[in-house]
Amino acid sequence: MTALISPFAKADPTLPIREGAPQITRPTKEEIELFPAEAQKLLTDNWAAQKPLLDAGQYNLKWLEGRHILLAGATGPGLGGALETAIMGVGTAASVTVVARDLSRSLGYETGKAMQAQAEAAGWGHKFHWLNEGMGMEGKPLENILQALKTAGAERVVYFNTVAAAISGMLPGMPPVFIKDFDENGLFQWQLTPLSEKEIEITKFVMGDMAVKFPAVLEANGIEVEAAVFADWRGSLDKASRDPGLREYGRQGAYSTSLFMPKDILQEYTRAMVGSGKTVLDIFYPMMRTRALPFIPGGMMMANLNETLMKKEGIRRRDVPELAVAALHRVGQALTEGYDNPFPRTDDHDSHLDEWLFEVSARLNNDEDSDFYYKRWV
Repeated sequence: MTALISPFAKADPTLPIREGAPQITRPTKEEIELFPAEAQKLLTDNWAAQKPLLDAGQYNLKWLEGRHILLAGATGPGLGGALETAIMGVGTAASVTVVARDLSRSLGYETGKAMQAQAEAAGWGHKFHWLNEGMGMEGKPLENILQALKTAGAERVVYFNTVAAAISGMLPGMPPVFIKDFDENGLFQWQLTPLSEKEIEITKFVMGDMAVKFPAVLEANGIEVEAAVFADWRGSLDKASRDPGLREYGRQGAYSTSLFMPKDILQEYTRAMVGSGKTVLDIFYPMMRTRALPFIPGGMMMANLNETLMKKEGIRRRDVPELAVAALHRVGQALTEGYDNPFPRTDDHDSHLDEWLFEVSARLNNDEDSDFYYKRWV
């Protein structure tokens, strides 16, 4: 076997090890009681951030007028929710259908309820639907989506998929990867654990296979797809980080080990559609503070470190509401102006910091006298 030369493939002997990934915790009774107000605030804050950008003419969303929009994975504080608030804020779409699958006691679910109430108050009627049975290629979930689109009069849709449902872990036979993270007790390291065959299939299917096959399912049922739009992150492009023989191995954390799998499927599909006459965009975003981030081992750590580097460089962080508007702008250009880049980047402001980020993250430690003491960086 090739000797492992990556700093991310070796445990730091000075740091405690935790195996696996952060666990999903049940919300407390007090947290549940706050969800409705949080959901309403989220919608209000998103649009408060988005409206000035549109008023300034920085982004053009005139293309939304008269179009039917299908948003998969569009509740909660992530990109999908911000797409919804921008589209509803502009208010010119022919219809908006939001597909999600949230537990009834969750912020995502309350966001869906708030979206529905907001649409009803604005008189959208049958032009807005919030469906909480999730995506499906057959059966009741698909029937409900098709019925909602039919009720809205949608014979053609612009389809966005921002579903987050992948599992962090190791593929069979791969060497270990250690990811630094911190909590109230200080710095520690995750050791990713092997995924079962079922977990691997779930990771590939929901965000990958189903996401890219859904347009064909819609078209087989008489719904034309004007554009299919997916969400990606540059860590999925770092194929060197998947090679145990390289120093780069594991530097993207879980994106080096399992989270790249659905993104590979999105990219393969998008490449296959080039020159086909179909509009397909796989849009790359920077690290976003979404509800998925805390469940990725070291996800918050990487985001905090990246933010520190941006501050040192004087770079303004682009928040989720703005990124959603930027994505909508690109889709409009593709549909109306002949913009033909299948892989737009909204992360061009900070992508050049990656090499610096990897070197710092490899050296982070718990030594208060060190230049790389973690509190100096996060």
